Amino acid sequence: MAFYLLLAAFFSACGREESAFTRQNAPRHFAELKSLERLIETEPLAASDSIVWLKKQAEVNPLTALDANELSLREVQTQYKNRRLSETSPDLGPVVAFYDSIAVSYPDDADLQFLRANTYYYKGAECAYADDEAQAFTHFLKALQVMNSRDEWGENPYARRFIALIYTRLSEILYRYGLQDAALETCQKAASYYESEADLAAMMRFEALIYQSQKDYDKALARFQASTEMVPMDNAQVRLSIGAKLIELRQYDSAVPCLEMAFNSGDRFARVDAAAKLAEIYRDKGFADEELRYTRFYVDNSMMETRLASRKMEIDYLYEDFKRPREVATSDNGNNAPTPWVLLVLLTVIAFMAYIIVRNRKRINHIENKITTIERRHDQETADKELEIEQISQQLSDTRERLESTGRIDFDAAWQSYMESPIVLKIKKSLEGKDIMIKNVGVFPKLKLKEMDYIGLVQSANRSFPDFSSRFLKDNPDLNVADVRHSCLALMGLNDAEIAVLEGISYSGTNRRTNKILSALHEGDNLELALLTYIKNRF
Repeated sequence: MAFYLLLAAFFSACGREESAFTRQNAPRHFAELKSLERLIETEPLAASDSIVWLKKQAEVNPLTALDANELSLREVQTQYKNRRLSETSPDLGPVVAFYDSIAVSYPDDADLQFLRANTYYYKGAECAYADDEAQAFTHFLKALQVMNSRDEWGENPYARRFIALIYTRLSEILYRYGLQDAALETCQKAASYYESEADLAAMMRFEALIYQSQKDYDKALARFQASTEMVPMDNAQVRLSIGAKLIELRQYDSAVPCLEMAFNSGDRFARVDAAAKLAEIYRDKGFADEELRYTRFYVDNSMMETRLASRKMEIDYLYEDFKRPREVATSDNGNNAPTPWVLLVLLTVIAFMAYIIVRNRKRINHIENKITTIERRHDQETADKELEIEQISQQLSDTRERLESTGRIDFDAAWQSYMESPIVLKIKKSLEGKDIMIKNVGVFPKLKLKEMDYIGLVQSANRSFPDFSSRFLKDNPDLNVADVRHSCLALMGLNDAEIAVLEGISYSGTNRRTNKILSALHEGDNLELALLTYIKNRF
């Protein structure tokens, strides 16, 4: 490092050229290293062999400081292009320091400034590989600052793509830490520099992900659609937005597969959003195990957000500081930054970080208490269901014994017993005064039956028509438990629109189930009459 700084001082004192790269200072820069630069962009695997060859040549004919630093940069760039960055990759820290030291002497040297920006970028890539994203973000910002210092680079296609790549890396880090507004800003700036359709489509998809994380599903769907029209592809990331729109339309059963796909294959924000929506749906359906699974995921993610809070604050501060207009302040003692203001900013950042941590801790405690309540409720419901099943089994056994001794039932008495049972009267009372039509089945969500209501209804049918459920399934092996519940509702004289509201599904789904049961019974086109005929013949 000392040698490089001394060499830089020597260049500053003795060099009068406008460019640092002369045949004397950098003999390999104009031929071998320029050729290597082009090869990295077209054939990165072959570039690795060229680097090995240049290193062997350096053993015989040592490289100058300019050429040695540029070769180190190209080696890391080649490993980056080939996805081979590792802990053994050359550290670009000394290269950054070297270019910074001589850049002061050659502010108008475009080649030097471009190499300097590249060094910042690939040093940032090394920091990202080491999971030091704050340092990576800092180096990407410095690379962008160098590139923005020269207007002519805006007309160079190669330089434009490099600027777009810097904005893309910045946007990815900002998005990863939940700074969506800043991520959207940098994403759109990256898109303004890209020129190929593939790159623009990729940025549109990333922009859609940001809108999706902000729960602006209409914009997200529009950007996904635009990217697909530009470069067709089957993108599973769009499933979260589709599921969210289906929830708005109250089509919960259709939303579940889309949300589960988003949870299984989406990024962190998509998985959290999908988990929250799935937990809500499964809670309404009474599926405690599924609700608990997705709620747990949400809690774990909240804990991770707390761990990332300090780094998020640091990255947010770095980006806001980068956007702030630069003013050069001078004083007699040469200090440019007034110490009290720096301390004030640091104290503000620390206070805000403490607030975030305390707030998240309270939210996590609240969710943990909720999970404990859900687990207790689930255990109690399980115990109640087991007791209920045991009682039903005993009643069925008693009914079977009674049948074996008495033979066929009195149909009129059994029918009256079923229609006057408490659960049937409760369901009928809930429907009183409601004119339920085919097109408005979705406006009565509170009428949906709970699991215990279904158990009570089937139990009532089994008491009135002994062993009805097991006989019905045995006589019709193509039917299932859901079809038995549907049949018990149809026996009450309810139409498909009313049954759809009670089951909490669409009218078309209810109609398909009705036709399925009619096909199994082979009795006309009226399910209530078909069931009555079956009971009279069977019991």
